[in-house]
Amino acid sequence: MIKTFKLNSRSETSSLKLPKEVFSFSRDLDGEWHTDDAKAKEEALSYYYFPDSYIDRNYNLGDGFNKFKKIPEAENVPNFASFLKAIKEHEQQSGKKIKVDIVTFRGVMTKLLTLPYDTKTPIHLYVIAFDGQLFITPDSEYELKQRAAEDEQLKASDPEKYQYNKTCEYTGYKFEALTTLPKPWAQCSRGLIEKRAKKTVNNYEQYISVVRTGIGKVKTLLAGEVDCAWDYIPSEENGASKNDILKHYVELKTSMVVDQPHKAVNFERKLFKTWAQCFLLGIPRVVYGFRDQKHLLKNVEIYNTEEIPLLLKNSEYPRGGVQKFHCVDAIKWYGAVLEWITQNVDANDESKAYKIIYDSGSRTFSLNECMGDENKRLRNGEILTEEFKSWREQLRG
Repeated sequence: MIKTFKLNSRSETSSLKLPKEVFSFSRDLDGEWHTDDAKAKEEALSYYYFPDSYIDRNYNLGDGFNKFKKIPEAENVPNFASFLKAIKEHEQQSGKKIKVDIVTFRGVMTKLLTLPYDTKTPIHLYVIAFDGQLFITPDSEYELKQRAAEDEQLKASDPEKYQYNKTCEYTGYKFEALTTLPKPWAQCSRGLIEKRAKKTVNNYEQYISVVRTGIGKVKTLLAGEVDCAWDYIPSEENGASKNDILKHYVELKTSMVVDQPHKAVNFERKLFKTWAQCFLLGIPRVVYGFRDQKHLLKNVEIYNTEEIPLLLKNSEYPRGGVQKFHCVDAIKWYGAVLEWITQNVDANDESKAYKIIYDSGSRTFSLNECMGDENKRLRNGEILTEEFKSWREQLRG
């Protein structure tokens, strides 16, 4: 069974459900996952602190690249097992199931949301139904092979560009290490603040927020990484709502200095994707560090997520053949495609697994039923853990 969906499909409504954090979990420096919400907030969530005057210090975002503590690519993929364990533990504490239609990662939904304006990037996802819900995960094996093939091709054809690109990737992690603290500023020593530039950078540590949100009639539970908090974390003990925490989250990004029209359009493409990431999780603020060709930090700009759609819409840069990025249009596509998925995958039929594929060559978006061994493999432990399934069976009696 193969069903296709037209890329020009749009929903009539862009009615959104305000994201609300349900819980959080984290990964430590040793690559171990921890599903305790309070521990994640206390030990894994960092805080932004970078005064404007620091920009004059000409920090090099490439410094320390040779000491980068980088997690192996095969381990740096969305971890459904830890996500499911965190869901189980939250449900055990609350005594009830989290009622949504789709459970997945923010990165999956970012790909779907931005597809109308990113038609050159293929998409490979798996979908299975369980306990009246759809669980969607990336085909990590496919993505790792694609990434490795692209790296090898570039490394063979242009070693210098390959090395430069890898350093550019590193600058994002360096910027995060340079601009964040493990505790709010008032609780940190001057030495800790000033020594950040020499800190060994890693991409093991992650703080993951899990939010309940959705669009139209489709309710979703999304897990996505949060880079840091802007100022402080509101305490429920002091009367703050649990939902207030989202207002304090920040996304950190780096980009080349925008000094030419074509660079402006490239930056708008990045800003559009950043908007999608923040919009889906309810992160209200983005901090961009702009670097030059030598990776020197030249400027820092702060964007409010809700203002980005208007910035993109009103852009007047010469675009050549590049279309403008319309966030509302992307949201209407997103609403349409989620509704289509939920209508065509029976959430109560636990005997089938599916693939969602976007082929960038033919520009076709399709839902394919998995057959034979692939179906068995996906149904029997590759996506859902036995621990999670047993818990849900127990919960529904």
